[in-house]
Amino acid sequence: MGGASFVQLPFASGLHKLVQNYANVDSDDRRQALAFLEQSDESPGSGQIVGILKAMQDDMEAELKEAVADDAKATAGFADLKASKEKEVEVATEAIETKTGRSGEIAVSVVQTADSLEDTQNELADTQKFVQQLEQECATKEQEFAARQKLRAEEVSAISEAIGILNDDDALDVFKKAAASALVQDGVGFLQRSSSLASKVHKAQAILATAASKAHSQQLNLLLFTVNSKLKLGAKGMEGVIKMIDDMVVLLGKDQADDDKQRGFCQDELEKSADEQKASQDKKAQVEAAISESTDAIDTLGEEIATLQQDIKDLDKAVAQATEQRKEEHADFLESQQLGEAAIQLLDKAKNRMQKFYNPTLYKAPPKTEMSAEEKIMQAGSFVQIRAHDVSEYSKSEKSAGVIGLMDMMSKDLSNDMKDAEYEEKTSQSDYGKLMGDSEESRTANSKGITAKSSAKATLEGKLADLQATNTATAEDLALIGTTIQDLHAACDFLLQNYGLRKEARTNEVESLKNAKAILSGANFR
Repeated sequence: MGGASFVQLPFASGLHKLVQNYANVDSDDRRQALAFLEQSDESPGSGQIVGILKAMQDDMEAELKEAVADDAKATAGFADLKASKEKEVEVATEAIETKTGRSGEIAVSVVQTADSLEDTQNELADTQKFVQQLEQECATKEQEFAARQKLRAEEVSAISEAIGILNDDDALDVFKKAAASALVQDGVGFLQRSSSLASKVHKAQAILATAASKAHSQQLNLLLFTVNSKLKLGAKGMEGVIKMIDDMVVLLGKDQADDDKQRGFCQDELEKSADEQKASQDKKAQVEAAISESTDAIDTLGEEIATLQQDIKDLDKAVAQATEQRKEEHADFLESQQLGEAAIQLLDKAKNRMQKFYNPTLYKAPPKTEMSAEEKIMQAGSFVQIRAHDVSEYSKSEKSAGVIGLMDMMSKDLSNDMKDAEYEEKTSQSDYGKLMGDSEESRTANSKGITAKSSAKATLEGKLADLQATNTATAEDLALIGTTIQDLHAACDFLLQNYGLRKEARTNEVESLKNAKAILSGANFR
């Protein structure tokens, strides 16, 4: 370990550069080590150099260990950050896929709703056209019905007046006198005429009576009454009866034509109303399905909005907790730094005091202050003790290396701990800054998501309101169509159900009238 032999070693130049450039070494130790390596006259002993190099080795090993630990910690942090980011990418990808699917569904719903709107508009136009046609036809039917009612009222009034005239007592006396006079004037001829013409009238009367009993017609009853009256008057003037028969045949033909027309109208309107009812029912089913889908979509968006709002609350709570924890850690760091600096100062003060005993030349006297008498006595006693120990200076220097080295080691450990704490403080502050940035980004994204979903929810709610209004209108249309169908059934069921019977009865009635007319006109059906 001699200085000359050590300098001749191959790594001495590298060691010289290392000592010269190493930052974590005391300036006095660096100066002594360099003096030893340069073989100057002020070079200390080899033992002290070994201590300095040993301390440098310990510092370098500690720094290497710290660097390895920091690297491992940074590697683990990077792995965690990578896993977190990959998870975020996966979640974002799933969200994109979900929203893409939802966008497609909404686009399909928009197209379907547009088609439904177009169909509804077409149905509305057809319904309005039908209402106009129905109003026109109803007005025409009302006019025709009023005309028929007026004609029938006039007919009934005329028949009533005729019956009243014929049933009068004076008329009966006239009929009796006229019949007796005819019998007295020409009895044989009357009997001959009665045997020919009267028999035809009687046949016509029988045919009309049979038809009247089956048809229950006022016109036939009036005609039968007229024929009976003619028989009472001697079966004269049957031309009026024949004319009445012709008028009744025409009237029956007109009634049958009206029934045919009314039957066609009823069948067409019932079929058209049934088609409209089915179309409205299909439309109502489609609108109800769209309402159900919109309601489900609104509920889903509401749940998503509530989830995002809860995420924001949780995120704000986590940020508040992290901020509070960061404040506590920073306060602990400042306290530990203050305590470490105070401890190092105490160690330096103790080391300086030991240097005063072991190495007076390295002792740094405190600033001069005026001492009390007691302090002067203590200083004098200490001086005597130091002088007394000067005899064994070699032994003090041997012991000083261990004690002072221990203090240096303690100071270095404290310094290392303070550096570690400072590094951890920087790392924690950096992590806290990243956390705040990520939290702010997440909160902004969630806020935007809430805004977008709220807008979509409002749009769907407006669509739902429109659908509900459409559903209500469709239900009203269905009710109106149902009322129309009921009215049509009330007006048409009797005609449709008895159309064949009514037609057959009219045919038989017309046939009977024609037969009666033929008999009265002189035809012979023997």
